[in-house]
Amino acid sequence: MPVNATTAALFLLLGVLGAATRAGLAEAVFTSVAGMLGFNFFFLPPVGTFRIADPENWVALFAFLATAITASKLSTDAKRQAREALTGRNEIGRLYELSRALLMDEGGDAIRHSVVQAGQILGIREIAFFDAAAKQTYGWIDHVWVSPAELARTAETGEPLVRPGATVIPVQLGTRVIGSLAFGAGTISDNVRESIANLLAINYERAHAVDRAATAEIARRNEEFKSSLLDGMAHDLKTPLTAIRSCITRLIQIPPRTEEVRQELLSIIDQESLRLQASITEAIELARIESRELHLAPERTDVAGLVETAISDGRDENQARYSVDIPAGLEVFADPELLRRALMQILENARKYSPSNAPIVVRARQDDKQTTIAVLDRGPGIASDEIERIFNKFFRGRKGRDKAEGTGMGLAIAKAIVNAHQGRIYAENRGDGDGAAIIIKLP
Repeated sequence: MPVNATTAALFLLLGVLGAATRAGLAEAVFTSVAGMLGFNFFFLPPVGTFRIADPENWVALFAFLATAITASKLSTDAKRQAREALTGRNEIGRLYELSRALLMDEGGDAIRHSVVQAGQILGIREIAFFDAAAKQTYGWIDHVWVSPAELARTAETGEPLVRPGATVIPVQLGTRVIGSLAFGAGTISDNVRESIANLLAINYERAHAVDRAATAEIARRNEEFKSSLLDGMAHDLKTPLTAIRSCITRLIQIPPRTEEVRQELLSIIDQESLRLQASITEAIELARIESRELHLAPERTDVAGLVETAISDGRDENQARYSVDIPAGLEVFADPELLRRALMQILENARKYSPSNAPIVVRARQDDKQTTIAVLDRGPGIASDEIERIFNKFFRGRKGRDKAEGTGMGLAIAKAIVNAHQGRIYAENRGDGDGAAIIIKLP
């Protein structure tokens, strides 16, 4: 080629550098040897042979080899650092995804879910967490490599166990060892293992904190329920008992002179006894529902028949004023007895707060997602600031509390039954400004 030796040497040197950059050390050395032989054969005298006449030309030959090794070493280090950086970035991303998943997990079995999610997100087939407090293992690992006794020993001593095919490390919360974490054979780094252990420890403490808070909230609600039950029952039991005692005292100490007066006193005793019985029955029923002793027996139930039964079983003597607007054949999948009791409570509420001859309308409609049952009355309506509170235990709206007797538990019982069916119940004032509507939506 019509070029001098220096130009050829620089051109071949670029080829060696390119091979060292693009490939590994072996490819770079091969390219260096090929370049050295070609440079010697074509450009160094005597041209056309592999002999070297001038010993100084050996410098050019070894320059190829030194350049290849140096450039390849630098390129390999740069690629390794780039791979480590990419791997670290991926690990950080997956650890962030894991931490986010653990913090957003509000399930009841948070510890088991955290172990499962760690394996899924980080691609670990064998991972197991041993809870030292509960003496329970979550996840899975082949016991051929790690036995349950070794998991417990690591949790007890805090000493890691490393062997071919498995690694067990302690899980610490501060200075306290709460368990051990076992990994099967894999390519995750020690830093990732420590990070997973730290995230599991944090989620372990969070899950126990949530459990403690839930227990405290249940205890608080129980105390609150007991207090409100006593406050509400004090009035509802005291009033009929006072009336009954007064009538009995009158019958004993001052015998009535006429049979008419005697029958009137006995009638009052009978009415107040029924009222007392109803208050106690409602309190027991609500307490049973609140304590989650309610067991549903759902079945296909005809809504129209259910409403008719609830009306006939009610205490309204004027059943002709009820208007039922329900399409024929409309069914809902629910517990018929419990839903009937909920409807009876709502209808009784409408009866008490409506004028004696005012119509009460019961409507039902169904779409692809839910069944809607509405009871519309002609009572005084509900104050806007009380519309969310009327389903609270013992709460009675100020518009009707002086017009009708009641315990304030009827709508609370209806709400508990609807909630047990995974439904929703709410109240609203009618659009014409006269009366209220209680609406049930069931899936």
